[in-house]
Amino acid sequence: MLFHHLCSILGMTVGTVTGQYGTEMIATIFGSEITNPILQFRWFLREEGKYNSVLGEIVDASFMFLFGFFRIGIGSYLLYSYFKQDTDFLGRLGAVVIYGISWMFWINIVTYAIKKHKRTRKHERMHKKQDSKNNVSLSNGEPHSCISNGRKSVETRRSINGSITNKDQFLIQRFINYKYSNN
Repeated sequence: MLFHHLCSILGMTVGTVTGQYGTEMIATIFGSEITNPILQFRWFLREEGKYNSVLGEIVDASFMFLFGFFRIGIGSYLLYSYFKQDTDFLGRLGAVVIYGISWMFWINIVTYAIKKHKRTRKHERMHKKQDSKNNVSLSNGEPHSCISNGRKSVETRRSINGSITNKDQFLIQRFINYKYSNN
């Protein structure tokens, strides 16, 4: 990140001193800073503890799309167009450096998105396994007697999603302990 800002400052300084590359610098700054408001919004969501929500997912997806579209998509087209023109070495060097930095950021962003997706899938699979262990499905929805740790317990099928939560298990076990502790 620091290297990106140092290259931008160096490019603006060279442009100011030589009186060249103004258009190129403005296009570069526009393309590289267009995603900044979304990145800042993401930071605010993290600070407020609201990042792990649907809004956080929308912000991440928007950031990835805009970054890829502007810096990689439009940036590739502009770099190609720039190299078709008769330009000097310094301008080409600056364009390639900024474009290379964009690709490094893009690779980091995609890597982060893949890791986040894998983490989410792993978390979902763990909860699915846990729910399937705790799930007692009955075809008629009637209370079902079963033996648990040598004690009789009563479990019923939930009509919403078919799973029994930890709180439900705790309450059922507490009821069983109270009911059968005197016998």
